[in-house]
Amino acid sequence: MSKMKKFFSLLMVLTICISFSPATKLLAQANDVSGIVPVTGDAAEEMVEATLRVVEEGEADAVASVSTFASEESSVYTVGGGVTVVTVPLNGEYSIPSNITVFFDQDNTVLQTNEMLVTKNEAGNFQVETYLDGYLVQSEDTGISYMTDEELLAEEPADVQPMGVGAVAACIGAALGVGGTVAYLIAVGCGGSCVAPTPVTAPICAACIGAYAVLGGGGMAAVVACFNYL
Repeated sequence: MSKMKKFFSLLMVLTICISFSPATKLLAQANDVSGIVPVTGDAAEEMVEATLRVVEEGEADAVASVSTFASEESSVYTVGGGVTVVTVPLNGEYSIPSNITVFFDQDNTVLQTNEMLVTKNEAGNFQVETYLDGYLVQSEDTGISYMTDEELLAEEPADVQPMGVGAVAACIGAALGVGGTVAYLIAVGCGGSCVAPTPVTAPICAACIGAYAVLGGGGMAAVVACFNYL
C-alpha cells in the first residue's frame, strides 16, 4: 500500500472520531456544498488521463513535473456550471498536502490550473508555494521545521484557537482528522482563495484541499467554512 493510500485510510478512520474532538465547535459554520459531486469509474479515469495529457502537451501550465504525479490517487468531481475538477496528489520531492488541480469546462478545455507545492527550504522549514496557471501567487516560509510524511501523519490535531491561521488550522484538523502541521500547511496554502470566495474562487477554494478530496463534498464544505476564522 502506497503512502498516500495509507494516508487516505487513516483520514477516513480519524474522521469517524471527529465528533469526540473539542474542535468540532469550530465547524458550526460549515455548510453543505451540494454542487460538489464526486466522479468515479470510467468517467473519472478519462478525466485523469485528460489531465496528464494537457499537462504533458502544455495546454495546462504546471510547475510540477508529471513524474511526481500520484495519478492513481487522483480525485475527480464536478462543481456545477459544467465544470469538472481533477486533483492529483504530488509525491517525490513534494510533501503532503502538495497537489495540482485542473479545471475543465464541458468541452474538456482547460479553464484554470492550481498548484500547492510543499517542500523543504534551505532553512530546513516547510515552504508553501501556490501557483495559478503556472504563475507564483504565494510563497511562504512557515517557520515550521520540515518533517517526513510519516512524522506528519503521526501528529495529533491542533488545539483550538480563537481566530487567525491557528484557528483555521484547528478547524481543518477537526474537519479532516489530520495533525496540526498538515492542517497549518493547508491553512497557509489555501487562505488566499478562501478568505472571501467569489463565484469563481469558491470552487477553487474547495478544490484547494486537493489530496483530501476523497472525503467528499461534505468534508470539503467543512474545510471551506474553516476560513471564516481568518
